[in-house]
Amino acid sequence: MATDNYNDALRNPAVDYERADLSARAILMFLIGLLVCGVFIEFVLWGMFRFLRNSEGIFVQGQVSPMAVSQQAPPQPKPAGSVMENVAPMPDVMVFPQPRLQTNDSGDMEKFLTGEQKILNPEQPFRDRTGAIHISIAEAMKLIEQRGLPVRPNAPPPDFTAETAAGSMNVLSRETAPPSETGRGLASSTPTQQ
Repeated sequence: MATDNYNDALRNPAVDYERADLSARAILMFLIGLLVCGVFIEFVLWGMFRFLRNSEGIFVQGQVSPMAVSQQAPPQPKPAGSVMENVAPMPDVMVFPQPRLQTNDSGDMEKFLTGEQKILNPEQPFRDRTGAIHISIAEAMKLIEQRGLPVRPNAPPPDFTAETAAGSMNVLSRETAPPSETGRGLASSTPTQQ
């Protein structure tokens, strides 16, 4: 037979392609499935945006903030020009829109610092409504220098040379007491005598 290639002398039977690999059909089916999923997602998004565009009556709309004041430019006459030409006046970006909450920031900061300095360095000591007496920082530093900083009394240092129960050999000779009436079965705290 002319079509029988198995008995061909020039053909090596050990050289062949891997038949367990993915076939072209599986790859093609994956790409078709990916295309179908992509088209489905596009239709879902299109429907969602169409629904949201027409749903103004369904959902409650938020109220406009009373602080937001729209600045409208004065109407200007239309110049003779192209219909497609952008002739709208540009807003002045150097002027902050209304409401301007802080118009003089350096003056406001100066007032704030002056008020803080009056609180920190009062001319006369005074008592506030909580009963605390306010004095200037310089006077407070002088009082601390004279009296010293308040400190807690020192506890005596622990005696590290004393024998503790954990380091005592008497711990090994202790016996446990029989369970008490309450049923707790506490160990005896006194060593037994032998």
